[in-house]
Amino acid sequence: MVSSAAMSAAKKAWLFLFVGIVAASQSGNIVRLSDASPFAISAWRLAIASLLLAPLAGSSLKRVARLERLDAVLLVLAGLALALHFFAWIAAVQHTTVANAAIFFAINPVLTSVGGWLFFRERPSARLAVSILLGLVAVIFIGVTDFDADPSRFYGNALAVLASVLFTTYFLLGKRVRRSVDSAAYVTCVYAVGALVAFIALGFAGSPIVDYSARNWVCFLLMALIPTMIGHTSINHAVAHIHAGRISAALLMEPLTAGIGAAIFWGEGVGVHTVVGYVLICVSVLILVLDPAAGVRRAPRKDTP
Repeated sequence: MVSSAAMSAAKKAWLFLFVGIVAASQSGNIVRLSDASPFAISAWRLAIASLLLAPLAGSSLKRVARLERLDAVLLVLAGLALALHFFAWIAAVQHTTVANAAIFFAINPVLTSVGGWLFFRERPSARLAVSILLGLVAVIFIGVTDFDADPSRFYGNALAVLASVLFTTYFLLGKRVRRSVDSAAYVTCVYAVGALVAFIALGFAGSPIVDYSARNWVCFLLMALIPTMIGHTSINHAVAHIHAGRISAALLMEPLTAGIGAAIFWGEGVGVHTVVGYVLICVSVLILVLDPAAGVRRAPRKDTP
C-alpha cells in the first residue's frame, strides 16, 4: 500500500518535473544569446548555479561530507557525466542539424528505462512502453522533414548518441546518490564538480575565463537560473519520487516546450509535421500522468523540496 503522504509527494514531484522540463528545454533558446565556447557556457552556468544554491542547501551540505565512500565517488562521477553531457550535446548541435541531434538523443528514455530496470528493479510497464514509443515517434515526426542523412553528419550524430548515454549515466548515478542526501545539497555539489571539469576543459582549450561581453554574461546568468537552477534541480528532486523510465519519457516533452519558446522569443514558425509531433507528445505524457500506478516511490528521509 502507498501512503497518502507518499501519494502527495509524488503529485508534487510531477509538478516539479514538468516545471523542470519547461525550464531545461529553454537552454537552446538562451544559448543563442552567446558566442562563447561550449566549455565557457557550461562552466559558468554550473558555477553560478552552484554558488546560488549553496546558501539554500545550508547545513545539509555537511551530510555530503559524511557520505559513504561509494556514494561520494558516484556523486563526483555524476558531476563529470553532467559536464561531459553538456560538451557532447553542444558539440553535436555544432556538427549536425538540430533535427538529427534531437532524433538521436531521443534514445534516452529507452536507455534510462533499461538502466532503471537493471539497477533499481523498476520494471517498465506496458503503459510506459507505449508512452515512450509515442514520444519517440513524435520526435522523429517533428524532425523528419529536416533530417539529414549525409555521411558528413555522422560525427555530430554520434555525439548526440554519446550525449544521450552521458545524460542517462548522470541521471541514474544521481538517483542512487539521492537516497543518501537531499536535493539541494546534491545538486549544489554536482554542479560544482561539473563546473570544475568545465573550467579545466576551458583552460586546456585556451579560451578566456572571464573576458566576455555583457551579452555573454547575460547568457551565462540566464543559463544558470533557468535551465540549471530551475530545470535540472527540479528534475533531480523528482528523481526521488518517480520511476526513472517515467521521468525520461516525460523528458520527450522538451521539443514541444523548446519549440514554443522559440516561437515566442525568436518568432520561429511551426509546420504541420511539428504540430502533429507536438500532439503525439502530449498524448504520450497524458498516458503517463493518467496512470493510476504512476511509479510512486517513497521519498528519502529528510528530503528538501
